Amino acid sequence: MHSPLIEWIRVTSLRTRLTLWNTAVVILLTTATLLVVRFSARSALYTDCDAELRAASREIALAVHELSGDAAPLVAELRRKAASHEERGWFLHLLTPDGKTVWKSDHCPADVVNYPPMDVEQVEVVRQVGHYRYVRNRVDRDSGPSYLVRVGTYTTGLDESLAGLIRLLTAMGLGLSIITPFAAYWLAGRATKPMGAMLRTAERLSPNRLGDRLPVRGIGDELDLLARTINGLLDSVAQHVDKQEQFVADAAHELRGPIAALQSSMEVALARDDLPLNQQETLSDMLDAARHLSKVANDMLLLAESGNPAEPHHHLVIDLTLVARQAVAMFSGVAEERGIALTIYADQPAETYANPVDLRRLLSNLLDNAIRFTPSGGAVDVRTVAGGETVTLEVADTGVGIAPRDLEHVFDRFFKADPARTHGSGIRSGGLGLSICRSIADSCGGTIGIASRVGEGTTVTVRFPAASPSVLRPFQNERPALASQTAQPAAR
Repeated sequence: MHSPLIEWIRVTSLRTRLTLWNTAVVILLTTATLLVVRFSARSALYTDCDAELRAASREIALAVHELSGDAAPLVAELRRKAASHEERGWFLHLLTPDGKTVWKSDHCPADVVNYPPMDVEQVEVVRQVGHYRYVRNRVDRDSGPSYLVRVGTYTTGLDESLAGLIRLLTAMGLGLSIITPFAAYWLAGRATKPMGAMLRTAERLSPNRLGDRLPVRGIGDELDLLARTINGLLDSVAQHVDKQEQFVADAAHELRGPIAALQSSMEVALARDDLPLNQQETLSDMLDAARHLSKVANDMLLLAESGNPAEPHHHLVIDLTLVARQAVAMFSGVAEERGIALTIYADQPAETYANPVDLRRLLSNLLDNAIRFTPSGGAVDVRTVAGGETVTLEVADTGVGIAPRDLEHVFDRFFKADPARTHGSGIRSGGLGLSICRSIADSCGGTIGIASRVGEGTTVTVRFPAASPSVLRPFQNERPALASQTAQPAAR
């Protein structure tokens, strides 16, 4: 089971994770370095101190060995040696193997004097007694008793020097620990910057913008290899999509002529007065099917053209409120005939960049769907809202709604939900209306979303980037603004 900290690190950004790991590594290395330096410095200081004490102890032991058995010459020689080492803070102690003091220097501490001899059989030993350190040498003489010579020093100075070094290194380590997260964050940003550029480019990719490619820096590292690999995949996908779009466009173009000819022939045949009734019904059904096929072919051609980045869109600054009022006015008769209240709520201009023909088609598709799937006595509301950097179009109905399992597919081409949504009206849809709406919204840099509840209705929301107020408005004066209007339902 992962701890909350590990779980948090796992879900944070790559830059943050790199910063945390780099900081942790630097802090661990700094701590390990401080420990190694501390023990190494202590060992070096004490080793040097022991070497000097050994040299002095051996020199004094040699002098004691060469002197006669009388103690007076020994004491005199020790006084002379003690005086020569006094400025270094050293002390001397001459004692017998059984611990009896023969002579000691003035600065010899009581802890050392009272410390009993140990391992007297060994010629030379090093002892640490409290804050004092000494080297003891055994001197065996041919004439006279044996002696033990202790030459030592205070280790307080060594400990203070070591503590000062540790304080300095600790301060440096703390400073490094404080600087490291910022430096690591900056370095991680430098390292992940190319990846961020790749992600931003990848986010912009869409079926209408397959020409974008990930940047290749030319360094030859793993990121360049990844970019080249993804770009190669995008090239293959773009070629495949282009072939599909071209096939759809060619097929739709080729179908339009024969379908139009069939439709004209059937219209001419239906105009005859001598046709039997059963033949008239058959031709009428065939004519409806031909019209449906013609609409599907036109929609397919429109989708193919809207998906072609080389096709110019001629975007202008358009008042979405004005276009919405015009669309409501156009569909008010159909809504009234079906007993549906069609209302527009649009009090303020809502300007965006769009192709006026495409925008009218988007509104027509949304209103057509809303009216088709709303029963008599229902309502369809259209709203436009301008605020901040976006303008919003909302078409809401009180129709039968869409099942949750179908919501994620409603923008797919040729997708049709439950046939019960048609209410047996006989009005068929080609399954491309919402796909065209999404394509138009994408071409304008906008987004489209849908929310629905079965039995309560559906709301489609389209958001467009707001136009700059300083740009000219060539479409604003195309038609005078229509008053906010409502098509009331017919007599129920």
